[in-house]
Parts: sequence; C-alpha cells; structure tokens
Amino acid sequence: MKELKKILVSGGGTGGHIMPAIALCEEVRERFPEAEIHFAGRGDSMEERLAKKHGLTFHRVPSSPKGRGLRIIRNFFVNIAGFFKSLALIMKLKPQAVAAFGGYTSAPLLTAAKLLGKNAVIHESNAIPGRVTRLLAKFGVRVACGLDSDHPVMLKLKKGIKKETSFAITGNPLRKAFSEPANDLSKELPGYDESKPLLLVFGGSQGAHNINMLLARSLSKLKDSCPSLQVAHLCGENDIGTLKPAYENVKLTYWLFPFFDDIASLMKKSDLCVARSGALSVTEICASKLPAVLIPLPFAADNHQLANARVLEKAGAAIIREEKDLTASNLSETIFTLLNDENRRSSMAEAGEKVFIKDAPFELLKFIMAV
Repeated sequence: MKELKKILVSGGGTGGHIMPAIALCEEVRERFPEAEIHFAGRGDSMEERLAKKHGLTFHRVPSSPKGRGLRIIRNFFVNIAGFFKSLALIMKLKPQAVAAFGGYTSAPLLTAAKLLGKNAVIHESNAIPGRVTRLLAKFGVRVACGLDSDHPVMLKLKKGIKKETSFAITGNPLRKAFSEPANDLSKELPGYDESKPLLLVFGGSQGAHNINMLLARSLSKLKDSCPSLQVAHLCGENDIGTLKPAYENVKLTYWLFPFFDDIASLMKKSDLCVARSGALSVTEICASKLPAVLIPLPFAADNHQLANARVLEKAGAAIIREEKDLTASNLSETIFTLLNDENRRSSMAEAGEKVFIKDAPFELLKFIMAV
C-alpha cells in the first residue's frame, strides 16, 4: 500500500455513519502517523461533536436530505451550497483521497471530488445500497460495502460496476474497543453478577420507543420464567420515566441508560440482546459474538434494516421478529427460549463471528489506496 499523506473523510446523519468514519480515521492514524486527516460534515451536528472529540480537524459542509413539499426547493439549494463549499475545500486541501460514509451527507462532497478527478470512495454500510450510493456509483464513485447480501438491489449494483477496483466488500469499520478485551463494568452496573444471565436491550443511538414499550410489557413474564435475569436497557432519553416503574414493579435486577459509552464491553458481557438492525448495530453484535433477537425498524428507507437482519439470520447468528407480529408474550417466550439454550446461543455467537470482517478498517483503507 502506497503512503498516505492527506485524506478527507466525511460521515453524518446518524452514529451508524459517523462511527465507521471515525474508525477509518483511527486506522489512518495508526498506519500513517504523519498523515493529515480532515473531516467534513454539517455544522452544529453529531459528526462535528464526535470528530472534534477525537481530535480531528473539522470542516463545515452543508447538506440536506431531499425532503418533501417546499422543503425540496430549500434542500436543493442547501446541497448546491454544499457542492460549491466542497469544491473549494478539496481544491484548498488537495487530498489524495475523499472517503464518505452514509447517504445525503456524502453527495455534495463526493460529487465535487469526482468532478475534480480525485479518488472518491463511498462506503455503504447496509445490505441494501442506498439511493445516494447507487447514484454516485453511476457517476463513477468507487463503492465499498460493509455487508454482503443477495438482495436484488445489491446484485444490480455489483453487476453495474465494471472495474474490479471500483467495488469491494470491506466490512463495516468499528472502533478499536471491539477488538480489545471487555472492561470491568462493576462501577457502571452496580450489583452485576457474572454468574447470572444478562440481557442487553438497545435500539440504536436514539433508543427505540416501540421496543422499549414491548419490553416493559414483557417484564412480568420474563421475571416468572427467569427470576435471576439481569437487564441492561439502553432506552434513549425519553422513556426512562416510563420504564423505571415497570422494572421496579417486577423486581428484576436492571440498569437503565439513555446511552452507554463503553458499549463494546457491555455487548461482550451480555448473553443475549434484543435490538434494532441498523448496519452498525448488527456489525457490533457480530464482533461481540452476541446472540441476537433483531426487531428491524419497520419504516427504514428501502426496508434496509430487515435486509441487514436477513444477513445475520441466514448465517444463523440472529432470530428476526418483525414488529408487526410481536406481542409481549411471544417476545418474552423468544428471549426465555434462547436464554435457556446455551448450545444454540454458542452456535449463534460462532456464526456471527464468521459474518464479521475483523480487519474492516484496514480492508477499507487498502481499497481506498488501491488506485
């Protein structure tokens, strides 16, 4: 791999796009300590806060989703402004490569990079390539995918990319914490007993209200079937007030968090999880060898969360329960059945490990530098 001196990275909108971008930046720092790393994204955003937290030089580039009604016109001009800001930024920095993660936040930057003849790469984390990825691929932007799937949209994308160096399955980059031993969580989980089963419930970076409420209605049955159960529940900010009395009423050992910083250690300590199936979540689940009950977000674009979950289900690493079919009774039954079957959970953990591409940050960096 040739030497990298300067790279411009972008990722925004959700943690599922931003954290893989941060992971790539970590890999660049490790492989090329002298390289300049620049991060572009929306101002006053999650990506700006996280990029600066990780010591990255941040540049504000406006972008916006398509929207509806009159917002279409407004957002069009926002993206035009972002395109010209991207042109100016790339001409000023002269990076060797421009790598972007996610949907609409990638479009202005990568369009400008391609027009300027730069090495432009989009990383698609989901099993179904998004509309922006498909459009940019037609424009000649190189595509790296985090999850391989046999979904028709993915197969069509692969078929349409003729150059071997323009497409690769690299995996979804994760932070270094997922390749390191789990930390002691006794301070974060007071009273935690490693000899008792630990169920992890989470819905992504913002929590998931419907999952939270389903779990609350399942607690009584879970307590009856598994009295020693411990639950770590990452529920977002809004549902703590509702969930706390529900847990108190059944007297389960529990911990409620709006979010949890050391999610890697928590996943590795858990015996089973109930979760949404965003690309970052399913990748972290596989990396942690964590058996999963996946409840895809029903209204995700192109139903991509269901496609992500199908990748794990096909491998034997997860069970899918669609929200429309879920009740407190069948959810608690599914959880109890898995907690009571150590052999099945072990085989699910091994299957997840096979799906996970361990060196994804390095594989992505090699792909970026392959031209």
